[in-house]
Amino acid sequence: MENNSVKECEYFDQIQTIFAHSSDCLIVIDEEGTIIYLNTSAERFFKVMSIKMEGRPIQKLIPGFDQENIPHSTMSRFTGVNGKGEFPIQVMANPLQVGSKWYDVLRIKCVEEKGNDTIQELVSVNKELADLKWALDESSIIAITDQSGIIQAVNKKFCELSKYKEEELLGKDHKILNSGYHPKSFFRDMWKTIGSGQVWRGEILNKTKIGTLYWVHTTIVPILNEKGKPYRYISFRVDITERKQMETALRDSLRKDFNQTVKNLENGIFKMIQDERGNCVYVMAEGKLMEELGIGTGKLEGRTPFDAFPEHIASYKNKKYKKAFQGNHISYEVQLSGRLLYVDVSPIRQGETVAELVGSVHDVTELRSTQKQLQENKSLYQSLFKHSQDVVFSLDAKGVIQQMNPAAEMKLGLLFEKTQTKSLLDMIAPKDQALGHGCFKKTLRGELQNFDAEVRHLNGDRVYFNFTFLPIIVDQQVAGIYSIGKDISERIKVQELNEYLAHHDELTKLLNRRGFEAVLKNSLVHAEKNQKCLAVMYIDLDRFKNINDTLGHFIGDCLLEQIAVRLSGSIREGTYIARMGGDEFMVLCPEIKSNEETIQFANEYLNRLKEPFFIKGHELYVTASIGISTFPSDGLNVGDLMRRADVALYRAKDLGRNNCQIYSSSMDATSYQSFFMERDLRKALIHDEFTAYFQPRVDARTNKIISAEALIRWKHPKYGLVPPSEFIPLAEETGLIIPIGEWMKKRVCELLVKWREEGIPLVPISINVSPQRFLQSDFATCVRQILEKYDLNGSLLEIEITENSLMRTEEYVEQTIEELKELGVKIYIDDFGTGYSSFAYLKSFKLDGIKIDRSFIKDISSESENASITSAMINLAKHLKMDVIAEGVETVEELNFLKEHNCHHVQGYLFAKPSPAEEFQALLAEGLNLK
Repeated sequence: MENNSVKECEYFDQIQTIFAHSSDCLIVIDEEGTIIYLNTSAERFFKVMSIKMEGRPIQKLIPGFDQENIPHSTMSRFTGVNGKGEFPIQVMANPLQVGSKWYDVLRIKCVEEKGNDTIQELVSVNKELADLKWALDESSIIAITDQSGIIQAVNKKFCELSKYKEEELLGKDHKILNSGYHPKSFFRDMWKTIGSGQVWRGEILNKTKIGTLYWVHTTIVPILNEKGKPYRYISFRVDITERKQMETALRDSLRKDFNQTVKNLENGIFKMIQDERGNCVYVMAEGKLMEELGIGTGKLEGRTPFDAFPEHIASYKNKKYKKAFQGNHISYEVQLSGRLLYVDVSPIRQGETVAELVGSVHDVTELRSTQKQLQENKSLYQSLFKHSQDVVFSLDAKGVIQQMNPAAEMKLGLLFEKTQTKSLLDMIAPKDQALGHGCFKKTLRGELQNFDAEVRHLNGDRVYFNFTFLPIIVDQQVAGIYSIGKDISERIKVQELNEYLAHHDELTKLLNRRGFEAVLKNSLVHAEKNQKCLAVMYIDLDRFKNINDTLGHFIGDCLLEQIAVRLSGSIREGTYIARMGGDEFMVLCPEIKSNEETIQFANEYLNRLKEPFFIKGHELYVTASIGISTFPSDGLNVGDLMRRADVALYRAKDLGRNNCQIYSSSMDATSYQSFFMERDLRKALIHDEFTAYFQPRVDARTNKIISAEALIRWKHPKYGLVPPSEFIPLAEETGLIIPIGEWMKKRVCELLVKWREEGIPLVPISINVSPQRFLQSDFATCVRQILEKYDLNGSLLEIEITENSLMRTEEYVEQTIEELKELGVKIYIDDFGTGYSSFAYLKSFKLDGIKIDRSFIKDISSESENASITSAMINLAKHLKMDVIAEGVETVEELNFLKEHNCHHVQGYLFAKPSPAEEFQALLAEGLNLK
């Protein structure tokens, strides 16, 4: 019972909402004749308030009303009473059932007009209509036809848009504008609607006299005769050609990130496809309106109308969508959740077939509250004013709102009762108020004005309008202003989005290079004007390429996003940060007091990066190098400051990375030297400036040479012999390490062949291979080819790789190792203990041995910190049946320690320094001469 009572209350509230918008004078009474409700028209008619009359007998307003003889379905005469006395009225009652209760709805009309008051009112209304007609004639497109569609009248705007003269249109059938775009069924539905006396709304593609096409949103209002039949139609058009073109362009741009954009639209938008059985299926539904109705993507995706809506609504919708999938542009209105929705559906073609439907949903509930029983002039006035899609205000000479149309209430969230003392100019955003006031003053002087301005919705949202101010002239004086505003919010949003994307990085949402340069340029003007110093920091992540190569670009992008968040969280107020591309960032400190303060800032950023990053199960550690330039000491413009910060950045990298450096003029010389070094390195390959040196590997038990390591040297024509430490890093950075490595393999093979032909005892020669080359899929194939070319056994060639090479794609590494071992080539890990791998890799990849790095051998003794580490390496390698080679052995003490721990293969200055091929050949022939 309680649920039934609640439902009756809800239903009765809905009825009251409908009665409130009716122009008829309506009173609801119960079976005992007690007043339950008066609508707004009845309150004005009897000059009473509904809340004060509820619960009183109907005889308080209609003394002669007899409850036993209620006039159902016919008008009966009575006497009504209000504050001014009695007056004749006509009453007709209609029964109304709400739940289990019955009520009567009394419809009341006045029998007599009020003479002179009515005449005066009509004069006033006609004057107001004339003014409004002139105003709307300047901004709206209007045509009047008879019941057969023959044009009787058009305004100037109609002629301007259609390119016809007025005399060319009058007396012609409205079909003269037919573009052929719409099917005949479209116009049949339209004529059926207006022929029944209902207002029709829709979008029509018309053709001008010269053959061009234009879109208009059309509202056709039937004018009824005394019998309630249409005898004339008034159409109001809004040129939406630009909007249609913008919708097409916007639809294309939104494909990249469509859902993210449409979620913020005030209205709704949806997409549909046909499945293999021909069912119409929703694939997307977004927008604030859809969320309010509870029919977003989460509710509709993958479902048909029959899965989501009641049967009668689903059937109606499905019929429309089937028609749209036949290639027709359709629109319809439907009642849902207490709202009247206007749905516009466009077919999207791929070739000759319709691939999908795109529909927009608008809440048009407010547009249905029109009055139906006014005189013809009053109907015209209401049609012009209330049915306009533009926001229309009537303002007095001070800008105070006198009237506003429903579109203004809907688009700005206003209530007329609360705006009667409010100025429209006060609603304009502060940045546009000066423009608004200026245009208002010019309009008061009789000049038509047009301008764009931002207005705040009552809920705080920004809404943009193109306003037209038209003077209201009475007795040759400007008495007020009509303001007509066209909503251009969507266009502005698109412009703002494009502006944002032009100056911001898509991945990190930080400023991009263009945005940073603009901010730096403005900051330089401010700093110069106020004689302040500023600093530019160039941040480059150390070895970020290794993360991309090892874990993939997705993890790399996630890391860049987290780094951007962390750096942004540590910048100080007024500081700007940008992503310049790749793994490079730039920071602008618009005001600094000293270089020490700048270095402090930079160290704060480096410290912020020390904490690990956790991404998809990976714990990642990142360091960075920072180069700093300052204004005015290091440059006076954007280009110089950014370039010199870049020079300082490379200096930081040269000094071991994970540090910051402030630019100095000496760095330029280093930078130029690096440039020329790279140029000369490329020439060295062409001019055969490289040479091979060899350092023997010795069995400490016999002092015999058992193998040797090939080491490259560069005979620079200007600088002489350049050690590898000065050019190998540059070769790796530029990619020249690969052709240099190929040169070394070829040179070693040539020497082995030469020594074999001269009868020199041969030993295996090891070659260092860069990770870049080792990870290439054809590496083992190239080794096989060069061995075959020089007719050499694979046992004479050894490969030394770094531990980091094993951290890359394991499948390729394992395959390459297997192919090399099939050739008889041994593989050693060079500089073992300095990288990231472990004995687990040695075991899984079945390598031949390790070369313990010099840092673990230097000054080693039983008491040193390295002793336990080195002995553990030796023992574990022996346990895995692998060779152990100690690099950099220079003292007898170091050698004795290694012998004691069963490490007999050594290499170092204690036995021989790296020497040219001729000297090493002599060592092979004569043996070591140890004293």
